[in-house]
Amino acid sequence: MSSALKLENPELEKDLNELPPQKFLYNRGGPWPQPSANHPIGEVPAVLHLPFSETFRWWMKVGSRYLWDLAFYTPRALCRSLWYGGLKPLSNEEFKNLFFHTCYAKYLKDELSFNVRKIFSGYIDRSKTYYVVDFSAMDLLTPIEGLHCEKSITLFEVDGKNAKPVAINLRNYVVDPNDGDLWALAKFICIQGASVHINVVEHPKLHFPMDAINAITKTSVPTDHLLFQFLIPHFDITLKLDYQVLNNPTSLLENKWWMIYGPFPATSESLRDLLVVGYKGIKGNPSYQPYTYPLSGPKKCLSDFGNFHDAYYPAYYELAKNVLKEIPRGDEVVTQWANYINSFMPSFPDGVEIWERDNFVKAVAVLIWDLTLGHATDHRTYSEIPVYHNPMRLRIGSPEFKNPDFKFNHKKALTIIDQTKWIMANRLFYETWNVSDLMKVDYGFKQPHLNQHVSDFKKRMKEIESKLTIKNYMPVDEIPTSIQY
Repeated sequence: MSSALKLENPELEKDLNELPPQKFLYNRGGPWPQPSANHPIGEVPAVLHLPFSETFRWWMKVGSRYLWDLAFYTPRALCRSLWYGGLKPLSNEEFKNLFFHTCYAKYLKDELSFNVRKIFSGYIDRSKTYYVVDFSAMDLLTPIEGLHCEKSITLFEVDGKNAKPVAINLRNYVVDPNDGDLWALAKFICIQGASVHINVVEHPKLHFPMDAINAITKTSVPTDHLLFQFLIPHFDITLKLDYQVLNNPTSLLENKWWMIYGPFPATSESLRDLLVVGYKGIKGNPSYQPYTYPLSGPKKCLSDFGNFHDAYYPAYYELAKNVLKEIPRGDEVVTQWANYINSFMPSFPDGVEIWERDNFVKAVAVLIWDLTLGHATDHRTYSEIPVYHNPMRLRIGSPEFKNPDFKFNHKKALTIIDQTKWIMANRLFYETWNVSDLMKVDYGFKQPHLNQHVSDFKKRMKEIESKLTIKNYMPVDEIPTSIQY
């Protein structure tokens, strides 16, 4: 037998010879998705082995900031916590605004299940419109000693642009604005559910599913391919950042007692279980839908928070359409790229589906939106909620039975350390710290007309911003190029 095997198909041999390792970012030895180290079946695939260059860049741009703030911002956080001295009263209007004008708007659902209608049967008028916010999965959490984690379901009445909270379900009873201190506590129990869910259930859908696409693009797409050039700026920093969150022993998800930045009210193991719920959903509960790749665009949101994203998304779509039309239909690299991603994320179009209708454009447009505006706006709106209105921890639980004499002490609802932990987590992880800006992105395109499309995109983003008739949740000049925090 010959020591050298010769391919029988000369065309295939020619193709292979034209793609030497040097054509790829990491010489074909780059990162690749694999089952999660924590929940191999329940969580989306993770990227566990990273090139040194990506780790080094993360340390220089992000990790060093963490160390600086841990050393020098912690005393300031403690002073702020002492100044606040616990929670502050939250009016019904302020409570409503948190769910209609921040990232918490993602929880609003207009589909009321049979169970929800039964719970609030005494409050529902068939002639009116209602939204519901359901945090039933809080029951999965195992509270740290001295803390409370409770499920809640909140009913909002909606009339055009106006809305108001009507009632909140706690345990096996319902409270409303006439219930005094118990109503005050119920609002904070609901906010606690929202805060935990945005961290562990909802926001992770913007982060971690995209890691597979990030790694596959870097490893399987040649660096001179237009798809690589278009996507690579939007993958900066992210793989190492997400690795730190999911797998590093000092991650805030570990929530160790000594972590001055560990704000969660529950054990790490139960938080991981809640993370799985975010991907798998809860059967029969419209508030907990299984994750699928958002091919149709940003997730619909029943408030101007959703309208904000809907206003900008067409600009992303137009940019993707104008750039990707340069790639021939049926391109082998794109076909294989889609097949690779589909094998890890079945809701992503495979190598055949990617060429159907405008699937290729939609898949890339929503990816870039996700990694830039979609992700950043969550962080901006969440980090701006006052700490005294947005508890992650509560040391006062609801009474076992509805008690009209219940008294709620806002200052005893959490400790100085509880509040300091949240302030530090906000400083390190939630506030927006850009490494690079979308409006300054340079794709390195060689063709002048492609660079013109990029200029047109930036101009259109500015025009959309100037014509907004709703709150500007994220100024265009402050949108990052990738997930950087």
